[in-house]
Amino acid sequence: MKEWNEKTATVLLDEDRYPRGANHPTRHIEYACLCGKGKIVHERVPGFDDYWTKIKCTVCKKKYEIRSGCGYIWELVEK
Repeated sequence: MKEWNEKTATVLLDEDRYPRGANHPTRHIEYACLCGKGKIVHERVPGFDDYWTKIKCTVCKKKYEIRSGCGYIWELVEK
């Protein structure tokens, strides 16, 4: 498997979102998944160290899982 992480994946969407009642934006980033049929979604709230990353692809979800490290770093690894 080739390296697939927040630095190597193709960004499909990168925007700030303001959830209802929020004073701080949530950073919403969508990346192309490894197979190209779905996406990987990453959201974080700057300043609060609150973030999550999910695989939104039925093909890749069966083969890979998200490994996250310190900060906002993530990578796909084989199950």
